[in-house]
Amino acid sequence: MSLARRRVLLIGAGGLGSPVATLLARAGVGYLEILDDDIVELSNLQRQTLYDERCAGQSKAECAAEQLRREAALAGHAHTEVVARELRLHPDVALELIGGFDLVVEGSDNYPTKFLTADACTLARVRSVQAGAVRWVGWSLGNVPGHTACLRCAFEDIPPGPDQGCSTAGVVGPVVGVVGALQAATSLQLLTGQDRAAGVIHHYRALHGSLRKRRLTRRAGCALCSGEITHLTPARYTPRDCAA
Repeated sequence: MSLARRRVLLIGAGGLGSPVATLLARAGVGYLEILDDDIVELSNLQRQTLYDERCAGQSKAECAAEQLRREAALAGHAHTEVVARELRLHPDVALELIGGFDLVVEGSDNYPTKFLTADACTLARVRSVQAGAVRWVGWSLGNVPGHTACLRCAFEDIPPGPDQGCSTAGVVGPVVGVVGALQAATSLQLLTGQDRAAGVIHHYRALHGSLRKRRLTRRAGCALCSGEITHLTPARYTPRDCAA
């Protein structure tokens, strides 16, 4: 199937979502849906390259969609449709939102959304490419449900204590640029039937100038791959207390 007939849901339109979405739009993906309930802030423009100062205070999803339509048109892809959804992924609606897509690309800035995305994609049998970045490091991982290692195989569960994602700990702009490009490369491979790209985790360490990859094996005790997780229970996506 050509990219023009592919449908992609992008969860998060920030530092990671900006390069991924731009590259997919310019590649000619037929349908892109942007899911983000946040607004553009001037302090984030150094890493959120879809926006400029005119977008400050406006919906990220709407501004991103407008810019992506321009990007697709510049690349000669008049067929590309871009839809904005000013929503946050929630357990009650996740399966409904994800169903019907060929691929979900997640680049949110918090662990609950990452694990919810992984669980929902596996239950819905939808391929996914997820990534995270904080300070000077980042990672990216693609998954084909039922066949390759998932996010829980790699990280098991939401870490205890306060969320130390990029929204609280910060992240350097070039890191999300590199990791977002890795996400886009894996996404394009999965969209064109190259499933071997899944199950490989890429690690980028900017301070060391290193990029490493490793193929993961499915973890025997993984709650998601073993079938233990069968429903998206809201309590599962609440950060655990450090003292617990």
